[in-house]
Amino acid sequence: MSSSAFLCLKINEYFSIFLIFSILNVSQAWLPDTSTKLINSANKISSISFKGNGSLFPDHFTVLYQDEETILLGGRNRIYNLSIYDFVERKKSEIYWPSSEAHSQLCILKGKNEEECQNYIRLLFYTSPGKLLVCGTNSFKPLCRNYAYKNGNYFFEKESEGIGVCPYDPNHNSTAIYSNDYLFSATVADFSGGDPLIYREPLRTELSDLKHLNAPNFVSSVTHGEYIYFFFRETAVEFMNCGKIIYSRVARVCKHDKGGPHQSRNKWTTFSKARLNCSVPGEYPFYFDEIQSTSAIIEGKYGESTTKVIYGALTTPDNAIGGSAICVFQMSDIEDAFRGPFKHQESINANWLPVPDNKVPEQRPGECVQDSRILPDANVNFIKTHPLMERAVPSYQGRPILIRVSLNYRFTAIAVDPQVRTVNDKTYDVIYIGTDDGKILKVVNIVTEQTSKAFVISENEVFPRGTPVRQLAIAPGNGKVIAITKGETKLVTLNHCKSIATCNDCIELRDPHCAWDQLKNLCVSIDAVTSFRYLVQDIKRGNGSRCKISTNEKVPRKEFDDTITSNSIDEESNSNAKELTVQVENRSDFDDCSNDINADVRTGCSQIKKSEFTSASLLWGSLLAAVVGLLVGFVAGYCVSRKYYLNYPNPPCIEQHNHLDRLNGNQNSFLVRPAKNVNLDVLNMSTDNLQPKKDNLGSLKNLNIANEGTLQKIKKTYI
Repeated sequence: MSSSAFLCLKINEYFSIFLIFSILNVSQAWLPDTSTKLINSANKISSISFKGNGSLFPDHFTVLYQDEETILLGGRNRIYNLSIYDFVERKKSEIYWPSSEAHSQLCILKGKNEEECQNYIRLLFYTSPGKLLVCGTNSFKPLCRNYAYKNGNYFFEKESEGIGVCPYDPNHNSTAIYSNDYLFSATVADFSGGDPLIYREPLRTELSDLKHLNAPNFVSSVTHGEYIYFFFRETAVEFMNCGKIIYSRVARVCKHDKGGPHQSRNKWTTFSKARLNCSVPGEYPFYFDEIQSTSAIIEGKYGESTTKVIYGALTTPDNAIGGSAICVFQMSDIEDAFRGPFKHQESINANWLPVPDNKVPEQRPGECVQDSRILPDANVNFIKTHPLMERAVPSYQGRPILIRVSLNYRFTAIAVDPQVRTVNDKTYDVIYIGTDDGKILKVVNIVTEQTSKAFVISENEVFPRGTPVRQLAIAPGNGKVIAITKGETKLVTLNHCKSIATCNDCIELRDPHCAWDQLKNLCVSIDAVTSFRYLVQDIKRGNGSRCKISTNEKVPRKEFDDTITSNSIDEESNSNAKELTVQVENRSDFDDCSNDINADVRTGCSQIKKSEFTSASLLWGSLLAAVVGLLVGFVAGYCVSRKYYLNYPNPPCIEQHNHLDRLNGNQNSFLVRPAKNVNLDVLNMSTDNLQPKKDNLGSLKNLNIANEGTLQKIKKTYI
């Protein structure tokens, strides 16, 4: 092969590889987020630790109540009263409530050990000013007490049974909320934990009905409008394939549900549930099915709209790829799911399908009514047999805002500092995420009208490795969070402003709590300054080049770069991604503009024409390049093949084809040379007198002499 032909083939090969990589770059494949600006070890983090009574057994801490000055922690036989600012213990305002000797002995007789046979305080609610309701496990025999608070002390008033309100085991996942003078709880109602229920005295969910609750793990509960919403994960009864799978759910009941008529007087008439869909979209979506924690309901401005949302931390199953995600769910989407069709299974082997509208009672089941005790039996029976909704609740903007794939940890807890205001008067949610490996991630949610993307500010080792973070709560002060494990509680400061030395690093950190002070040349916490005039921030893009802007003088025209940063966060894959630029049309107008160092984009100073580079345009460009490449490759290949044939008229491959064609008797092939005439003396002889000749195998071969004198072989087949 000639050198020019070899060069053309190599060019085509490299061009094909280039096209493949171009198409891969614009494809919408799922790539987990792995970018983290700061990774802090335990010795770099400021924290205050509280370990309770210091016994050999863990306290199984949980946050019971929190206000601007105080935090009440539930522990082993005790309620701890701490200052929320410095974790100073106020022992005079604590409640000590151990199990009685009889209950402890009975617990041990039932097979439990000394650690389990204690009273772990799980619930505390202020029922009225100065009145408290407290519930504990009480050695696997739940009890509740009422206390009165006077002059800084708590006084015991009365005691009541806590079955159905408080869990038996401190390790059991349960939740409760106090609303409209009623306590709504989601827990278990037996010693073995086999009777899960959602309860408000005297109403409960159906007993041993897998359509209602199927081995649930309750996560949280919130109140919204006329309903109480419960978030949990459970084994999916509608899953029809082999094996079983766990789905995340949200269920709701009406606050003033009074039960149904007749036999349903102690049963909910409004209980229904829907699936939570946290997945990476695609032809085959990748699901994060197991919800671990949720935030409170947050009302804020996201993009150009104001809405109420709730954040959730969800994971893959324990025996699957270690994946975790943060999804945001709008309360309006949750309400829409409960207004949609119901799901129904005709028989045990039938598929789950939506219930036709003509089979739904006219007064829609599951909604609040003035008096549920006078509902028709058809309405009550329908919601009893059809508690599952057909539509799943979608995540905000259709996908998770943060994905982490790790063999080292999974998300276990979440807390949100809502709507943190920055120096340019915009607001962002700061998210704290706990893991099962003792880490806490600090994340900012950057929302536009089209997308919502979380940026990981820092990953912090707060507890020893292998220690799960069970609960998180926001403390007063920028970047302060309360982290709870089984045996320790910490007040952690995750404000990293003082550790940043340069302006570029401060801005690229994209922490709403931090800004660069151009007068002091320091990265400062915005809650420590009185004026934002000389502070620089860029949460949306983390553009460190803004450090060059002076606060006292205009930017000279010769130093102006003719470019501004694109306003879309979709164009960057991480904080170091290249920024798209657009041309400024009227530079003469720029001299009249003042330098607003806190503006995200200079507007109103000059007419700016933006060139929009979207993923769609890149995709079409790649497809056009692929078509052009195919045409160029075809033309180049054709030219090379013609040149190769002309330079080498008798290549070995053609000789091989000639032999094959002569055996087949093909005289018309353009690759076969014309057959030569053979002069034989036997031409004058009659072919009838020729004797057939046997070969060594005993087969007969006849020689046929053509009229033109060509000797040909005749192949015979013997059957």
